[in-house]
Amino acid sequence: MIRALRRDDLPAVAALYANWVGWDVEQTTPGLVAFFTRTMFEDPHHDPELPSLVFEDARDGVVGVLGSRTRRFALRDRTLRMACSGPLVAHPDHRSRGVGALLLRRYLAGPQELTAADRALDDVELMWRKLGGVTHTAASAGWSIPVAPSQLVAGRLAQRAAGRELPPGRRLLRALDTPIARRLAPAPRAGRTELLGPAELIDLVRRLRRRFPIVPAYDEPYLRWLFAELEVARIGGSVVRRLVLDERDRPVGSYVLFAADGGLAHITQVIAGDDDVPLVMEHLLHDAAEAGAVDVRGRFEPHLLGWLRARRCRMLRADWTVVHAREPELVAAALSGQLLFSRLDGEWWMVPHTRAPASGAPLSPAPAAPS
Repeated sequence: MIRALRRDDLPAVAALYANWVGWDVEQTTPGLVAFFTRTMFEDPHHDPELPSLVFEDARDGVVGVLGSRTRRFALRDRTLRMACSGPLVAHPDHRSRGVGALLLRRYLAGPQELTAADRALDDVELMWRKLGGVTHTAASAGWSIPVAPSQLVAGRLAQRAAGRELPPGRRLLRALDTPIARRLAPAPRAGRTELLGPAELIDLVRRLRRRFPIVPAYDEPYLRWLFAELEVARIGGSVVRRLVLDERDRPVGSYVLFAADGGLAHITQVIAGDDDVPLVMEHLLHDAAEAGAVDVRGRFEPHLLGWLRARRCRMLRADWTVVHAREPELVAAALSGQLLFSRLDGEWWMVPHTRAPASGAPLSPAPAAPS
């Protein structure tokens, strides 16, 4: 039987997830229950009409789950609801029954105008396509721009040889990278940045409605919740949120990323009009390098393609991004870049980086996006 997730299902859902990832169930269940409570029930945009779903077996109880988060978008005077799915997990003993496909089919038949996932694995992406979804090919590819090549190469070698996160001799490596970084991530030629807060992001999205006909319908309570959750997630580094202003002090763009000292910078959102993308990306790369990141990574967004092509960035494999809508025009808008849908608006960053209260020990890292 498929039904809406209840709060009292969360221990069983946590056990399903922990078994799937390979974590110790007893140790990690408290932290997972807290994470799923916050993200599946306490999101300010939580919509009871678009609930997370569970598959309940008469004998074994909850044997499958499909998480749901509601995102709101604006198309002129129309409000669109996007159902953002994930995780989709089924108990190994029940997968032959098609539990995952049954949950996804029910979910796609919901009242939402759009459905999307941006952390889909290969088998889930195939499932989406068989059920009428469309793969967003551009957003399913990643890119990389090194800003500290010596540290990047040494770090990879250290990880392969000894499983170390950081290479030895970082002071010398940084000295070698300093003149290279001035060329790869130079100080921006113009403008300045300031902290990106809820009010600033809402205003910027409003200013760019001509470039993006369909934009996130942010409000301050939701963004305060979202930014707080990003601080918990800390995907491999600290959160950097910046508003970019041009030489006349006009807001022209913004970016949100996770930057790790000696590690990677993962971009979750870049917003800019076409003419302002170069300036915004100059500030982004410089900020990432100043934070100590050795490589900047993101996914291909339609409004960034021209700049990325000119920069000759390296392509990476990324998780699949898939979309579904009953209105073909909405799917076309998503694929053509008229829909401003970034990793910040999807499930990509929503991995349970929490601590298990029983022991205080951190949970093992969630499965990383392939690279």
